[in-house]
Amino acid sequence: MALSCLALAGCAGTPAATPTVAETVTAAPAPAPAVASAAAIPTIAAAPATAVIPANVTGLNAEALDDDLKALGFQKVVFNSDTGKTVLLLSNWTVTGIDNPGLEQATSKAVVVHVTK
Repeated sequence: MALSCLALAGCAGTPAATPTVAETVTAAPAPAPAVASAAAIPTIAAAPATAVIPANVTGLNAEALDDDLKALGFQKVVFNSDTGKTVLLLSNWTVTGIDNPGLEQATSKAVVVHVTK
């Protein structure tokens, strides 16, 4: 606290003036926000960059194979009808083959699955 007083020069017969006191109050700085340590931050496992295309898929249900391929990390699965029909409901189709069976491929590349009803 700063304390300041005024010095007064007294005159004869004049009563002394009351000194003025000035007080300065400052607030303490706010504490810095807590920063989480690197060990406390959860990490998300990255999808593998490549995976092996399954080889023994003939006769599987197309929906089940789609689930398996997505679990392996493949992002694009294309279903190609052997009869030229549009493949809409995967559970109604049976797999007749797959392109590049048993080969390792980037998960970002499309996997082509051949199906029939």
